Amino acid sequence: MTEPVRIPPDFYFEIENFARPFAPLPGDLNRPGAMCDLPPTHRLVSSSDLAGIPDWADVRCGWSPKGLAVVFDRPDPTKPRSGLVRMDVWIDTRNTRNIHRATRFCHQFRLEFDPTVTIGRKRSPNETMAPGAELSQIRINRALADAPVAERSAIYTDLANGRNGGFRLALFLTNEALNGFDPDVNRALGFAYRLSAPSQDLQRLGPGSEFPVQEDPSLWTVLQLVD
Repeated sequence: MTEPVRIPPDFYFEIENFARPFAPLPGDLNRPGAMCDLPPTHRLVSSSDLAGIPDWADVRCGWSPKGLAVVFDRPDPTKPRSGLVRMDVWIDTRNTRNIHRATRFCHQFRLEFDPTVTIGRKRSPNETMAPGAELSQIRINRALADAPVAERSAIYTDLANGRNGGFRLALFLTNEALNGFDPDVNRALGFAYRLSAPSQDLQRLGPGSEFPVQEDPSLWTVLQLVD
């Protein structure tokens, strides 16, 4: 007997999150800790919750005319666990919903770090990357066209102790890093993320690993930039 096809909860809903205004703007971002606190009003709903998997990190998002900020906050009153934390973020600045292959407006960024090694390391005033955090822009497989490769000076990261222990990681992608980002023209973005850490279930926004989120922008959720 053929087993019934199980439809993931994600496909019963079209998830739409709101990104609210963010400050400070670039110019202030070289100050360590400048990005690491977005208010609860900026929290994103995840797909993990729909699948019955509790979120282990609080994810918040904000925008400005200068770009997009994403903050991952993992509360953990115990000592941070050693091991690689990986964050993948996908952004389509045109929110194309009817094609299955990425365009030049689709981006994937990956940030990896070990919180037991990275937290507490000082960043020089001229650095845009948190010391010890490795950032990559990933070429999207089967893309119709590749997004331009962003200059590292157009991307900021910040890493600090979390609200209740653990860690808080912030990523700011300026409009120079996001091809086609223009809130005056388009306020709807395609958006997805996957967040993994030792001894934790995969936290995600977008379908699970059995679906090709990494290459199909039609599987990404909607992020509305609101005032």
